[in-house]
Amino acid sequence: MNKQTGSALLFIVSFLVLIILQSYYVYNAYVLQKKELNQQVKTIASEVLVQLEKYETEASEDALILSLKKLSSSKQFMNQKLTERKKWYAFKNYYEKQVDSILAKQSSGTGLEIGLRSEIYSVIDENSKAELLKPGSSLVLFRTQAPVSNGIVFTEGKWDTNFSERNTELKVDEHYHYTIRSRTSAELLNITVLIIKKIFPLSSVSLAIMVLLTYLFWRTQKNLRLQQLKVNELYTSIDSIAHELNTPITTLKFTVAAMPANDSKKLMERQIQRLENVAASVYRGSSDSKLFSLAELEAFTADLQSRFGQVKLSITIQYRDNQTLPKNDFEQILNNLVENSVKYKATEVKVQLRFEKCIIIEVSDNGIGIPEEAQPYVFDKYYRVSRPENLQIHGLGLGLHLVKTIVDKYRGLIKLTSNAANGVTFNISLPNA
Repeated sequence: MNKQTGSALLFIVSFLVLIILQSYYVYNAYVLQKKELNQQVKTIASEVLVQLEKYETEASEDALILSLKKLSSSKQFMNQKLTERKKWYAFKNYYEKQVDSILAKQSSGTGLEIGLRSEIYSVIDENSKAELLKPGSSLVLFRTQAPVSNGIVFTEGKWDTNFSERNTELKVDEHYHYTIRSRTSAELLNITVLIIKKIFPLSSVSLAIMVLLTYLFWRTQKNLRLQQLKVNELYTSIDSIAHELNTPITTLKFTVAAMPANDSKKLMERQIQRLENVAASVYRGSSDSKLFSLAELEAFTADLQSRFGQVKLSITIQYRDNQTLPKNDFEQILNNLVENSVKYKATEVKVQLRFEKCIIIEVSDNGIGIPEEAQPYVFDKYYRVSRPENLQIHGLGLGLHLVKTIVDKYRGLIKLTSNAANGVTFNISLPNA
């Protein structure tokens, strides 16, 4: 997974979390507004009931009792037409005329459209222990013209009615006992519209934030892609230039080889070697060469010490055999690591070489070091640490990349750690078989 894909996935996950949080806040706002509006409805509905109480009379109670007697004596009562059933309660029609006008006064200026319904949903004849109302049916005491389909119950009542009367025909006293349960429901008919109006600003801001973040991410990704294309074009140009250097370097090598042995020839050979190393860092073709012996290793390390005489370079060698690492690759690794240490202000470099069951190459210095946040990226091609000190140090950001490439070639491991005082330590391990 590349960095761009990782960034995109991180944004998507973060964006989903943001959507969940925003949805949670909007939902909570919806629930809170619904609760507050329903509380207002209950308050208004309760006041309406208080106003309606003044219309109750003894006659209305007598009418209820007579209706219950009729209900208990006639199974056909609940099957009558609605217009006939309305007669069962004397003040019901009058209540229904009053309730809408009272409700309109109480809810004036609030913008609330409220429906009310009061009903008896259970009548038990205690003498026969029988429920007089059919399941799911009720006796409506009063209701508003606006229907109540999914109202909230805000008052419930239960009372017992006991009375006796003389049956003159049979010359006996008849006793009646009823348990009655009632409830009053209220419904805010325009609750959805009211809630949307109240939470619209919050929802709009949340939506605007998400749209803005999406737009910014898209623009950022687009700019990154354009920058990456330009960087890739630059890398291709550098690789092409390095490839073209191979021909003049080869010509110089043949020319210098024909020169008589003297100090100038040695100087020319060293400079040609440097050019080869730079070209190989950028454009690495086949680097296969023969495995080196202990004598060749010692000769190379001695030359290394002479080339970097400006620093204290100590080299420790433990050599049993070498069955893995070719001469060119080994020299490239050690050259790049030591040169990197010297370039970044090291005055002392310690090198430990162990060729046993594993090949261990360890280079430690006391230079300016590498910040920990940059350490995961130092092996990337053309990467250079962004800090003021590096502006005065020339380089292409290829040396450590080449070292890592060679280590990977032999399925080895490279580890970078910061030293306790100053500088860093590179530890390379390769299989020696």
